[in-house]
Amino acid sequence: MDSSDSYSVDPGDIEPIGAMIAVAFTGAAVGLVGGAVSFVSTDLGLALVGVGVVVALSSPIAYVRMKRLRGE
Repeated sequence: MDSSDSYSVDPGDIEPIGAMIAVAFTGAAVGLVGGAVSFVSTDLGLALVGVGVVVALSSPIAYVRMKRLRGE
C-alpha cells in the first residue's frame, strides 16, 4: 500500500487479538457452510462442521495461553 494513504494498515498495527478474532470468525463460517453442505453430502458437511468447531475453539484457547505466557 502507498504510505501516503491515510487508510493503509501496516501488519504491525494488527494486534494478536485481531488475528484471533479473524480465525474464530473463519472457523464459524466454515462450520456454517458445513451445516448447509450437510443437507447435500452428509459426510462432507459433518467434516466441515468438525473443522469449523476446532478452528473456532482453538482461537480463544490460544488467546488464553498467550495471556498466561505474557504474564498478563
